[in-house]
Amino acid sequence: DDSNCSIDEPVEDGDTVLHLACLYGHLTCVQFLLERGANLEAKDEDGGIPLHDACAGGHPDIVRELIDHANDPMRLKRMLETSDGDGDTPLHHAARGEYGDIVSLLLAHGASPTTTNTDGKTPAELAEPGTDARRILEMASGASSVH
Repeated sequence: DDSNCSIDEPVEDGDTVLHLACLYGHLTCVQFLLERGANLEAKDEDGGIPLHDACAGGHPDIVRELIDHANDPMRLKRMLETSDGDGDTPLHHAARGEYGDIVSLLLAHGASPTTTNTDGKTPAELAEPGTDARRILEMASGASSVH
């Protein structure tokens, strides 16, 4: 056990091991890291937290694990509202990837479908028209007339 090593030490592009495990879908690694106290709110060089990476990678099981592990409504709210350098929230990342299941999960836990990024885009505007993700977001934001 190397006492000089931190579980939250950035490895590349400011990513922690938890960021990378979330992005690449390694649920067992995510669980292992969380059990050992990895920081759910550690930011990479672009301001993204592990939840951004799980959403971008399209891993609903990991998104659920991170949400469950937040263990505190205020912490979860902060995580859902964290924006990266482009102003994207985790919901923007899920929408861009057209992951309807993740979009639904984030909305069910209080993510805002109307937050805009630095380009002025809402999550619905990042999902392709006609996709489940787009329909879910339009219904959630009351913008079903947006084309």
